[in-house]
Amino acid sequence: MTIDLKNTTFIVPLRIDTGDRLRNVILSTAYLLHHFDTTVMIKEVDSEHRFEEFALPIIKRLVNTDNLIHIFQDDYRDDDAFHRTKVLNDMVMESTTDNVVNYDTDLILPVSSYTQAVEMLGGEYDVVYPYRFGNHAERKVNMPFTIATQEDMDGFENGDFVKKFIESGYSCKCLDEHYFYYQSQFGEGWGEYGMVQFFDRDVYIDGYLENEGFIAYAPEDTERHHRWKTLGYNIGRVDDHGYHLEHERTQNSWYHNPHMERNNQLWEDLKVLSKEELISYYERQEYYTNRL
Repeated sequence: MTIDLKNTTFIVPLRIDTGDRLRNVILSTAYLLHHFDTTVMIKEVDSEHRFEEFALPIIKRLVNTDNLIHIFQDDYRDDDAFHRTKVLNDMVMESTTDNVVNYDTDLILPVSSYTQAVEMLGGEYDVVYPYRFGNHAERKVNMPFTIATQEDMDGFENGDFVKKFIESGYSCKCLDEHYFYYQSQFGEGWGEYGMVQFFDRDVYIDGYLENEGFIAYAPEDTERHHRWKTLGYNIGRVDDHGYHLEHERTQNSWYHNPHMERNNQLWEDLKVLSKEELISYYERQEYYTNRL
């Protein structure tokens, strides 16, 4: 029996750039639709309909997809960059539920973290991070397979891991067999502001949405948290971990993307602004004013 999260839409920006990403969007989408009565909105921006052709047929074999919305936009940039912030803003404005979740397609959480985050939004919080801050917040999962051939897609649900995952009722215990903590300068399993955030939709819009000045992989997660804290919003956290399904890194998911220097400079410029200066800056941004 699914858990009622009808008041929530999971918004998932997508570009399937590797076999790992294809595998991850199948697993994370099936996980959400198996456990929750909720809306999952996936917006794919690419030159080809990869989700509809490769991922959707497999997801339909695994779960009921009545609550899955897939939007395709042929808006491939000349520099091959994925404008994730713009895609997220498009979906926020297209959603109609009280809550929206900025959801990484490579992420899975314990079931209780989703429900607790939504409950917290119904209380005193404007935004909720469904994982703890700092050590052991992010469990990185080295998946034991990828998708490289038509045969991999045809037999997806019969592979050893997926078969076990399905038979367990899509239990995170299967992920626990393959995770590790990334050793960073801050400690193992360091978690901060990325991966996923639960928002009150109206507050998300009032708080200026995603800054579309950030393109591809960037410090937009850090800027967003700083902005909301500066504006005085109530920010909560669930004291648990999340699972990041590891994947091959392309320029859209790592530091070598061509926009990184400009992205970092934008963050440096914004983080020194006062609350009044920050509001003045955002009130002048066309990406925001044109959406209202």
